Amino acid sequence: MTRFLSRLHKACRRTMNLFAVMGVAILALDPTLYGHPLYQGIQSLSIAPIYLLYALYLGLGFALSEGVFPFLVDSAIDLVFFAPMLFFTSGGVHPAHILCVRQFIHYFNRHLQSSTLSNFAQSISERPARLIAFSFAGIILIGAFLLVLPVSVAAGHQPSFLTALFTSTSAVCVTGLIVVDTPTYFTLFGQLVIMGLIQVGGLGIMTLSAGAAFLIGKRLGMTERAVLQNVLDATDLNALRDTLRNILQWTLVIEATGALILAIRFWTVLDCPFFTALYFGVFHAVSAFCNAGFALFTDSLMKFTGDPVVNLTIMGLVVTGGLGFSVLSAINGFLHGGKGFRHDVHSQMAITVTIVLIVGGTLMILALELPGPAMKDLPWGERLLAAVFASVTARTAGFNTIDYAVMTPGALFFTILLMFVGASPGSTGGGIKTTTAGTMLLALDAEMKGRSAVVVLERTIPPVIVLRAFLITAISGALVAGCTFVLVVTDDFPLLNLLFEVVSAFATVGLSTGITAALSSAGQVVLIFLMFIGRIGPLTWALSIRSTPGAGHVRYPATRLMVG
Repeated sequence: MTRFLSRLHKACRRTMNLFAVMGVAILALDPTLYGHPLYQGIQSLSIAPIYLLYALYLGLGFALSEGVFPFLVDSAIDLVFFAPMLFFTSGGVHPAHILCVRQFIHYFNRHLQSSTLSNFAQSISERPARLIAFSFAGIILIGAFLLVLPVSVAAGHQPSFLTALFTSTSAVCVTGLIVVDTPTYFTLFGQLVIMGLIQVGGLGIMTLSAGAAFLIGKRLGMTERAVLQNVLDATDLNALRDTLRNILQWTLVIEATGALILAIRFWTVLDCPFFTALYFGVFHAVSAFCNAGFALFTDSLMKFTGDPVVNLTIMGLVVTGGLGFSVLSAINGFLHGGKGFRHDVHSQMAITVTIVLIVGGTLMILALELPGPAMKDLPWGERLLAAVFASVTARTAGFNTIDYAVMTPGALFFTILLMFVGASPGSTGGGIKTTTAGTMLLALDAEMKGRSAVVVLERTIPPVIVLRAFLITAISGALVAGCTFVLVVTDDFPLLNLLFEVVSAFATVGLSTGITAALSSAGQVVLIFLMFIGRIGPLTWALSIRSTPGAGHVRYPATRLMVG
């Protein structure tokens, strides 16, 4: 009898795999076949079998277990997470979607618990980049299933797993691209989930968890410590502890200050209750400091185009979040009389490139938009403010006070260049980073002048850093080109608009010409992929998937090769 039940239990699991595949198929076919009677009938008929199959699977698991407690332990994820989701989302989201993620997590967990666990742990320790990628992927998945719940979706709107996945990815990767109107599609609960995902994604799940661990006196594992020291550029455990404390303090102080200023201004301008204005202030302060670009107004911040308080506050939050915490710490030390800032090459380069991009971007956008409709009706004071805001927000923030759908092609293309560079390393922003662009320019200058070393501020940049800068840019350019080609094939929009969307997603900016929601399912999946790669970094992604280097150091003879 036990043998029969075991075989039946395995058959149930395999059948659940088929329904999980059906969940993936629904994601792909929904935009095309939604509303077709036959397609809707197949979806409706498959709901009851999934519930019965899942209940049978749990019942057989209980029958095969050695008791109640072992069953509760073995089925904890099902009983605590997936079973309630299947029950509470009845009529809101197709259960095949939930089953799809359930099966993925089940088999991934089995893989970890198998004999390959030690090998997997070793691969993580050898390539910490995998830990970063897995942490972001995990929080994106959790966020997607929170956002697909009926409690997250406003009345009158149909929950969609692809919409939830896109929104969760955009929030965790602090991008700001949207396929639905955030203030009308999501309930207050859904908006709070998005704000939480932005905060976690902006600071990094590992940074937050490690900071909490230090606060309660918990020790970090060797792998976590190695990853964080590499990410935060900390030399030892004490430096890591100080860096984490500074990050949390900077975040709290800057976001709280920005939230208070915005709340008072919204309360005055919008004529709404103070607690509503306070909520608006907190949400936009978190979104701006984390360079996310999510807004609770349908037109983003276009109603505040000429408002200096809102504009300057948002820009201040965006710039401080985009500089990076190490630069903020260096500035803080300089303001308090410290002398280490003079020798901090990274901070000085990041600040210099940021200023050049903001000033140069402002002048170029202002000049390119003189004949354009985006700003022609604005007074010169508001036009200048809008140009500065556009230059700042193009570097991974995603808010807009002008309509990018009507911008001139020249201004759009120049914005693409600003987005591609992005923010500074160690910040909440994306792009190839300011110091990467600065290093490449210095290397090109040194090459043209015949110098063997790349020098900045009387310091030599190591060749490995120069090579990494060009490698990051090359990988990024290849990703942008390849994904743009895919969108050209799958979606019928002008090339410049598609390139704008691709770079905006890769650089985690969030600006759009208004075509994001109109992209096909394949196009939206491409943007999801780009947002994820852009947040963890193209080099981190490459390191996380590369094979383990082989043993030995074989050297081959040099050859001549004509290039250029």
